[in-house]
Amino acid sequence: MAKEFTYFAGTLPTQFFGEKAVMSIESFDSDAERLLDAATAELLKKAVLYTEDTAGFPEAVKKFYDWENALRNTLLDLRKKVRSDAGDFKRNNPDFYSEIAAGAAQAFNNPDLLEAEKTLDRMRWNALDNIGAGHYTDFTALAFYRIKLAINGKYQQRTAENGNA
Repeated sequence: MAKEFTYFAGTLPTQFFGEKAVMSIESFDSDAERLLDAATAELLKKAVLYTEDTAGFPEAVKKFYDWENALRNTLLDLRKKVRSDAGDFKRNNPDFYSEIAAGAAQAFNNPDLLEAEKTLDRMRWNALDNIGAGHYTDFTALAFYRIKLAINGKYQQRTAENGNA
């Protein structure tokens, strides 16, 4: 299996935050189906921006979703100022990540919603880089690559022309 991961990971172009997605998620999934066994390719499709179903994922991928829960819970705490029942939507999250509070507050206080979203996605990207350190050619690397495709893909449809239409 490691051989297939290494080959697949080695064929993927480098991604940078905020740049045009280097490929579509559909193209990535198609390559995964061609280069990996069926069960692994299906599990890889579950690697999305957010999921509560982490069954079958390696610990590092689960750690990212734990981080994402911490981010969402922090945002709910900030939203309590404008919506008193925001705390009712908190998800179970036993961990604490010190960088989240400052970044979430910065995003929450930004009057430009697109820039606020970019702040949160930059935090997600950095979390993927930090948690994924040392994972270069394994399932975790491929899952994080797919999530990064989704992050960059969000902004391809968001253009000034579309916003003014």
